Amino acid sequence: MADAVLELADGRRIPYRVAVSPRGHAIRFRLSALGGLVVTVPRAFDRSRLGTIVDGKRDWVLHHLERLEAANPPTATLTPPREFKLLALAETWRVEYQAALAKVMTARTAGPGRIVVAGQVENMAACHAVLHRWLVRRGQDTLAPWLERLSGETGLRHGGIAIKGQRTRWGSCSARGGINLNYKLLFLPREWVRYVLVHELCHTVELNHSPRFWDLVQRFEPRAREISAALRNARAYLPAWVL
Repeated sequence: MADAVLELADGRRIPYRVAVSPRGHAIRFRLSALGGLVVTVPRAFDRSRLGTIVDGKRDWVLHHLERLEAANPPTATLTPPREFKLLALAETWRVEYQAALAKVMTARTAGPGRIVVAGQVENMAACHAVLHRWLVRRGQDTLAPWLERLSGETGLRHGGIAIKGQRTRWGSCSARGGINLNYKLLFLPREWVRYVLVHELCHTVELNHSPRFWDLVQRFEPRAREISAALRNARAYLPAWVL
């Protein structure tokens, strides 16, 4: 349930929810397709000031809302994609659909920048699912070697790599040093993906978010804090069919 409403310059009224961070010291804004607009404030924040502060972020909200709408058009959840971009790899992929009687759907790479989906292509959910499996393979071919290169550069060893499609995490690291990476990283800017990979490698040494952990991350990625904050809005880069 919304706590208040922000009116944008184009006349749209955007409801937003206020969350309290017990440890935070600054106001944070987050806008996502799933969660809407969330404003996080410190515990002791004077709520009487919030309306003025939120009004001052109208241009920011409008900008990010337009990016969200561009990445998630209303028909995106109904129609399988004809084309998509993987920013992390600087790749654009065109998708072609071929109807076939086979019960098993397939998505194969049919040349540079070309994917062919074959089978019962009128089944939109199945088309999305087979494209997700294609993205897992693309992640295995690209994210896994990338992590290996960074492991060699940093000297941080891991206990194995798996590519998955987590709903809420870009990556994770187990107590044994096994690293899971989300194939959705492929849609994000390259420097953001590098940060996530470094972040997870650092967890093989510090399985926490202590000051020692952040010191280690910043040794290999000086812009770690800045990129970490930007990642709060990373889902704006994801098309609706991969959410």
